[in-house]
Amino acid sequence: MKVHILLGAPGCGKGTQAKRLVAKMSLIHLSTGDILRDAVSKGTEIGLRAKAIMASGKLVDDDTVNGLVFARLQNETGDVLFDGYPRTLAQAEALETFLSNRGLSLGYVIDIHVPEHALEARVVGRRVCSNNDCGAIYHLETRPPLKEGVCDVCGSPLKHRADDCSEAFRSRMAEFNTTFQPLQAHYKGTTHYRSVDGLRSPDEIHGTILDLFREQH
Repeated sequence: MKVHILLGAPGCGKGTQAKRLVAKMSLIHLSTGDILRDAVSKGTEIGLRAKAIMASGKLVDDDTVNGLVFARLQNETGDVLFDGYPRTLAQAEALETFLSNRGLSLGYVIDIHVPEHALEARVVGRRVCSNNDCGAIYHLETRPPLKEGVCDVCGSPLKHRADDCSEAFRSRMAEFNTTFQPLQAHYKGTTHYRSVDGLRSPDEIHGTILDLFREQH
């Protein structure tokens, strides 16, 4: 069993690439959001602890996140692809200790790199369907709707989310970089790290990542 990691800033395309890789490589896709929701819905002890933390408006601490992830990993037997974990250097170090103690190995750490100015343009131009049951996503430049302001799929109005403005993006990125930069520096010093140009098309990025996995085998 190997654990592979997708790194990158919000909006870099991690989620898109994770879904395609899982379908192509028979990997087990694990994201902290999904693991957290699953633990909360099942009412596990650590899930209830996380739920209480979130209800208080705080971020779930590293120890709780690690506990959720490791409990899930213990039940998996195939190769795993993490999307959105680890988020901090402390989480990365705890993951390495967990893997080492169980004779498991870290595979690729794939950093999908997109410059901040390009990420900002992606976020600010994003529009989403106001119908929550639809959830279609558009972009004013790269994927505009057929009719301005209207969803192609269900005909509902499109909306520009409040957190998709420049000011909110820059605030999020400043917070993100405080934890991401030490994490990135940690992995850059290892043989596991690979950087992928996230400005290329999703198909080109997917092809590059597939080539990495083929080299490994």
